[in-house]
Amino acid sequence: MCEEKVSYWIASGLDYREIETKCGNTAYNGSRAICETCARDPRIMAEIERQEEGIAADNAWARSAGWGEF
Repeated sequence: MCEEKVSYWIASGLDYREIETKCGNTAYNGSRAICETCARDPRIMAEIERQEEGIAADNAWARSAGWGEF
């Protein structure tokens, strides 16, 4: 990932406020924040997919051991 920030606008009372998250980190909603530049790069997206598969495998193993998710 890069050092760019990803912006999200979330409801705050009767208005909205901007939340910024570093590209590659967890966003406010639990998903992964990915900037437009990285989203267009197939090499970076393939690496993210590989990481997500590893995370899913780790969580599946933890659930099978009765530990829940990480």
